[in-house]
Amino acid sequence: MNFNDQLKYIFEVRGLLFEGLGISLIIAFAALIIGFVIGVLLAMIKIAPKNNIVMKILDKFADVYITVIRGTPMLVQLLIMYGVILVSFKSNDTNLIVPIISFGINSGAYMAEIIRSGINSIDKGQMEAGRSLGLTWRKTMFSIIIPQAIKVVVPTIFNEIIILVKETSVVCYITLRVGGRQVRDLLGVAEKLGLAVPGCYMSLIFSVAILYLVVVLILTFVQKLIERRLSANDRK
Repeated sequence: MNFNDQLKYIFEVRGLLFEGLGISLIIAFAALIIGFVIGVLLAMIKIAPKNNIVMKILDKFADVYITVIRGTPMLVQLLIMYGVILVSFKSNDTNLIVPIISFGINSGAYMAEIIRSGINSIDKGQMEAGRSLGLTWRKTMFSIIIPQAIKVVVPTIFNEIIILVKETSVVCYITLRVGGRQVRDLLGVAEKLGLAVPGCYMSLIFSVAILYLVVVLILTFVQKLIERRLSANDRK
């Protein structure tokens, strides 16, 4: 199959590729929301005063969680979730919850460290000022400290988003269904089409790479816009 025929074939199956890309992005951004919530909660646990047994236990749990998740490959975590922990969900008519939770749990560990480092970068006088105004530790943290910390860690958070989007490529190792119909992520679509038409396999893989690159470039552009807006607000 010559190059022109390969391009023609890729154009013919573009709908399937974009559908796969849509599945990948749904998983990535739904997981991002879960990961951000987990990250904030874990960061709060790590930062909060350990003045009772409950906080000490939660702190140890957070340490174990972050260590295990950051120390094992995403693919291994996904397969364990799919085959053991969330096995009851994998036979559902719509089982996207499995990769979403898996990636959300993974992202949460990294988000926790990102947010914690951002909080630690804020002058401790900000906490003291809030407490001196009569605010509780929690109120001071969520009203004063975290908004400033988020501004600091925006570039790192976007790096995590980009990594998360690219890591969704490992979803091709499990079976996905939506409304009882089998679907595939972007790489999974390319793999299936490539096996059906071997002459186009590498062209399809290159197409996947280009689509991921376009998404990353868009995210990078959004990141720069947000950073520019935050910088403008700070100058005001």
